[in-house]
Amino acid sequence: MKETGIFIERLNNNDPRAQVDLVKKFDSRLYLYFKLRIKGEDHYEDLVQEVFSSFFNGVKKKKIDFDHNIAPYIFGIAKRVLFNYFYKKKKETNIQKKAEDHFEFSYDFTEDRRLENEKTGQIINNLIDKLPDVDKVILREFYLKENKIEDIANLLGKTRHYISVRKDRALKKIKNEIFKQKNIYTA
Repeated sequence: MKETGIFIERLNNNDPRAQVDLVKKFDSRLYLYFKLRIKGEDHYEDLVQEVFSSFFNGVKKKKIDFDHNIAPYIFGIAKRVLFNYFYKKKKETNIQKKAEDHFEFSYDFTEDRRLENEKTGQIINNLIDKLPDVDKVILREFYLKENKIEDIANLLGKTRHYISVRKDRALKKIKNEIFKQKNIYTA
């Protein structure tokens, strides 16, 4: 306990060696913590850095004091960082799946498929530009900024139902137009 108090005191007094000592003490342990829990990825250094950053911010904001033991506090932060990593990963997967379901294309990186996806992306952007301004705002807020329907409704001063219906109709217009254009190009 006393060693922890002295260490926190060194951090509070802006001792540059205190941060280096902390990193040396926990760096490899945190790296292993993430490596054992995330397979096939190589974001471990970023995650370890995020833990240290949160820890130092906690010390700066006086969230940790002399009575805390540093290791459980750091690994508590690591657990939260890991949870956020998986949550973000799941959200990205869901967004990709929604895009594939709505626009009926998948990400295949062969050259022909890449060119087709690029052309489809250009068509989608052109179609979005032809939509009424309110529909453009709704689609960009929902898909690009990942805002919720309720937040968009508050932003535009409309009801959730109105926003939801406008979004669905705009997507249907885009989907139908893509289908028409694909039939024109393949005929």
